[in-house]
Amino acid sequence: METHNFTPQFQRMITSTLSQLFWYKTINPHFARAIDFALTTDLASLPVGKHDIDGDNAFAIVNEYTTKPTEECDPESHRDYADIQIMIRGTEKFGYTPLNGQQPSRAYNEEKDFALYSIPEDDMSYIRLKQGQFIIFFPTDIHQPEVCNTQPELVKKLVLKISVS
Repeated sequence: METHNFTPQFQRMITSTLSQLFWYKTINPHFARAIDFALTTDLASLPVGKHDIDGDNAFAIVNEYTTKPTEECDPESHRDYADIQIMIRGTEKFGYTPLNGQQPSRAYNEEKDFALYSIPEDDMSYIRLKQGQFIIFFPTDIHQPEVCNTQPELVKKLVLKISVS
């Protein structure tokens, strides 16, 4: 069984618009630095790749890809990092379910901080994010990114990786 040593103020997924992101700076100092980066940077002009914020405590990854059908996207969880995923361009669906004793289909990879799961689509809740919206996933969440909304489309997304250790 997966175990986590994470006891945040907020223990489940959060979603809203970028204008509300500042509220979550109080979670911990790493969140504050990452959110300041997101709110003071021209996200549309950020190139694809990794961007340093505060070493291993907080960093950003800009991705561009084409979303895929649900069955092609693996649900995942993390232990050491929370994700703030911000849609820069396009629309993407995210699957979500609380991590509650599910056994991974691919064991936790400590170096890359993830485990993968085989979870039936009916056991996931889906949330659609459009440009200017964000979603936060904690280590207590299983999430399924890169899912197409109605059909595959090219998206650009910023993922803030924030240490919760």
